[in-house]
Amino acid sequence: MNLESVVLQGRYEIIEKIGSGGMSNVFRAKDLKLGRMVAIKVLKDEFCTDLNFVEKFKREAQAAASLLGENIVNIYDVVDEGRYHFIVMELVDGITLKEYIRIKGKLDITEGVSIAIQVARALKTAHAQHIVHRDIKPQNILITDDSKVKVADFGIARAVSEQTVNANAIGSVHYISPEQARGGRCDARSDIYSLGITMYEMFTGRVPFTGESTVAVALAHLEQAMTPPSVYNNKISPNLERIILKCTKKDPANRYQNITELLDDLENVLLNPDTPYEISGSTKIIKAEDTAMLSQVEPIDDMSDDEYERDDKEEEDDDDDYDEEDEKMDKIMSVAGVIIAVIIVVLLVFFVGRFTGVFGGKGSDTSQSKLDSTQTKMPDVVGLSEKMADKKLSDNNLQMQVKSSEYSDTVEKGNVISQEPKADEVVSKYSKVSVVISLGSDAFDISKLNLVGKTKESAESLLKENGFSTDTKEEPSDTVPKGSVISYTPTKPKNGERVTLTVSSGKKVTKVVVPNITGMSESEAKTLLETNGLMLGNKAEQHSATVAKGIIIGQSTAAGSSVDSGSSVDYAVSNGVAPETTQASSEQLSQSTNEQQQTQPTKATVAPTSVAANYRYVGSIDTNYSLQDVIGPSSGLTSVKVMIRLKQTVNGSDVYSTLMDARTVTGDTILPVRFRTIVGANGVDQGQVEIVNVDSGEVLKSYTVEFFRVE
Repeated sequence: MNLESVVLQGRYEIIEKIGSGGMSNVFRAKDLKLGRMVAIKVLKDEFCTDLNFVEKFKREAQAAASLLGENIVNIYDVVDEGRYHFIVMELVDGITLKEYIRIKGKLDITEGVSIAIQVARALKTAHAQHIVHRDIKPQNILITDDSKVKVADFGIARAVSEQTVNANAIGSVHYISPEQARGGRCDARSDIYSLGITMYEMFTGRVPFTGESTVAVALAHLEQAMTPPSVYNNKISPNLERIILKCTKKDPANRYQNITELLDDLENVLLNPDTPYEISGSTKIIKAEDTAMLSQVEPIDDMSDDEYERDDKEEEDDDDDYDEEDEKMDKIMSVAGVIIAVIIVVLLVFFVGRFTGVFGGKGSDTSQSKLDSTQTKMPDVVGLSEKMADKKLSDNNLQMQVKSSEYSDTVEKGNVISQEPKADEVVSKYSKVSVVISLGSDAFDISKLNLVGKTKESAESLLKENGFSTDTKEEPSDTVPKGSVISYTPTKPKNGERVTLTVSSGKKVTKVVVPNITGMSESEAKTLLETNGLMLGNKAEQHSATVAKGIIIGQSTAAGSSVDSGSSVDYAVSNGVAPETTQASSEQLSQSTNEQQQTQPTKATVAPTSVAANYRYVGSIDTNYSLQDVIGPSSGLTSVKVMIRLKQTVNGSDVYSTLMDARTVTGDTILPVRFRTIVGANGVDQGQVEIVNVDSGEVLKSYTVEFFRVE
């Protein structure tokens, strides 16, 4: 059945299919006449061929259309067009209670009771007009985007259930009452049973009866005892459990006899969840005339009196056995009622005697005896919604006055933060109680702005647009590009609060001291530089009459300078004596070399150390270190890998240079720490010579060395 883009009755434009049930498909549509969105429920083809069923369906839907209530999905129109038979109804944006239970697993007690109350109010409206729903289940209960509960399909279930067994929705069997499973007469108490099963599922996350087939589940409703819901959820209070179990009694005479009784108990358990009280109607004796009145709550239709008589006669044949059980139960309940009444009278006499002192009790000393007729005890309304708090105070002859509204991170929006006077204080009746109502949290979840990874400027702009001022601080990062946001605090600031952005300053740079590589071969210089975290850079060649060929005669960065780790040091290598001066005397060779260096362009791109720096900072140390002090008595059998390094602080950063490469020695070794010329960083007059365990990184010994400037 593809109706998309079809306009029914020249008025309802079908937009899209939004659901499907056992008997119909549901479409989102637009009422072109009134300019509003509606839901249209179209009967499936297999139902449209039975004209008797279609007529019954339309009659039931028209009866339900008379229902109006804030917790009812209102029906606007019942229409035929050719082979299509459809109902136009209120469009509810939200999800079914079944989906909601599947998402949450088990509902919070307060939330679940609130949902049950709203369903009960919808049933109260329907039962007052003699309309029984017959198919109360989570799939027919909708929760809107603003948390309002709406009950759908009033009256329609009767038409479906009287069609064929196959017409029943597969899920309905888990919620049907025993009398429905038996095929007997249904009344308002059947809806109460189904609501009880729905509450069971809300608070436990499961239905009470399951089976391999619909017949097995139906038989379980008739014969199987129900596991108390508190077995699956220990948060269910005794009061709430008694309500659920009373709703789901197999004999309708033992259930709530009308929806008003159930609604009163649900509201009571919401206001006073842990206060013991007698469940409504628990000692009430059901009279035959009461049962007859309740059994009349049927939909109003166009059946004639003769048809009603025939219908009633057929149902009487099915209910003979059931009526006999009712008579037996009435007798039992009558006897039980007398016994319970006697017990209550005895208890009342006893407690009155205790309070008046007749039995020598201490009742006259209780706080209650101190209250006169003009006083009452202040109830606790903190945490309740504004509406529930007002009702609770009103029930105690007090008036609620909203003093102010405040933001709260702990109290839900619309609930009471505080009250004055406090709970349990004795106050005058009809006095005013000041309450502060929560506006909810004013904290803003910055994660929605996705600031991490954005540039500093972009993040600041976004925060400013949302009413926040900013501070920034920099921090090195190997993963976040320079200038981008690493993190922020706080994560959920309040309105107007300052937000601190941590911005990447780029990769962390370590400073190192450049060693002196002049006089070394290229391989030696390369090893020394890499040991100190540097690289051998570009090579230049230069003739020299005094330095052997292949030996470094100059470096681009002066020894002792502090540079970034990973930097390159360019160098110049001696190319030996110039060819044309090989036969000259040493004096001539020297003079020729000087002249040649002055007159000919050189290939060197670096300057000799003597040119790069006119001075150095030099220190020395001469001592010994016994590893036995660290390793202990068995040191001769133990080896350790150690190195010696120089540590200095240059421009606020720690820089290191290697004095002795890593080597393995036994624990009984006396390690000489003798370095007569240690070149340090320029301008730094102190450092530490450290002996380090290479494997663990532990500094075994540290010596302070003074450095002196040498021209």
